Amino acid sequence: MNNYRIEKIMGELDPEDKKVMVDGMLAYHASKGHPRKTEVNSILLKNKENKVKGAVVVSFLWNGMHIDSLWIDETLRNLNWGSKLMEMAEEEAIKRGCTIAYTDTFTWQAPDFYKKLGYTTYGELEDFPKGNSLYYLKKFL
Repeated sequence: MNNYRIEKIMGELDPEDKKVMVDGMLAYHASKGHPRKTEVNSILLKNKENKVKGAVVVSFLWNGMHIDSLWIDETLRNLNWGSKLMEMAEEEAIKRGCTIAYTDTFTWQAPDFYKKLGYTTYGELEDFPKGNSLYYLKKFL
């Protein structure tokens, strides 16, 4: 025990230290039969001037698709663009063999939007931030 010490890092890890940690974590996942290879994909909504007006960014891991972020320009909200982006992302997930999609969203963001798309809440972190909640949602594909 005397050959080790605990070091507190207040900020980003040194890139070499981070690599050791990540490599160790990946090796552990692989040793349990779950090699970890995450692939990130994006689907963009653009206007005639080729400016991004919306996007969904997803990560594929094992048999799941994580919705990392979804954004639609304020002027285009409630016009089904978000639903169309999500439909395309879910179709891609199914093609890749995913059986579940999951995400998290705050009270003021989009819990009702996801529920309209068939997502169900499987967890809630209440009073985070104060007076709000963070919801965890899933949908079997």
